[in-house]
Amino acid sequence: MFFIRKFSSFTYRLNSFLGFFSGGCVVCGAFLIVTEIASRLAFQKSLMVTEEYAGYLMAVSSFLGFGYVEMRRGHIRMDLIDTLKTRLPRVTRALKAFSYILALLFSLYITYVGCLLFYQSFEYGSKSMQISETPLAIPQFFVPLGGAALFLQYLSNFAAFCAGESER
Repeated sequence: MFFIRKFSSFTYRLNSFLGFFSGGCVVCGAFLIVTEIASRLAFQKSLMVTEEYAGYLMAVSSFLGFGYVEMRRGHIRMDLIDTLKTRLPRVTRALKAFSYILALLFSLYITYVGCLLFYQSFEYGSKSMQISETPLAIPQFFVPLGGAALFLQYLSNFAAFCAGESER
């Protein structure tokens, strides 16, 4: 019980920070786009990197926000399981456990593939084809980080569910 609460507290703090950082990425992306528009209107000049970096920021925001959204129960859920809760409680519990296991495997797979993607980009020194030639390892680093945060959040939720501390 003590370990589950400590682990849950850790994942809560981690995903709260990453969620805040994710929101900051959205704000920075919006600021970049507004700056690009103002630059074109006022000076007839482009920043040249707005589209590329706004895309990176949106991808980073998405991946880092996955764990936070799961923590806040913001992902789309099927309400069919909740309607079965009163009629078939054992089946409902088994379906929830099964869905947690699938979610854990999926997030672990995203983390693994993200690590491979990051490693290959880092190893080969891959760069963006855009004018900035951004090393692709930088934005790709956030794919396994976000996948790992999502995995930890699912693991925390599943542990609390198995311990009977949560009906989620």
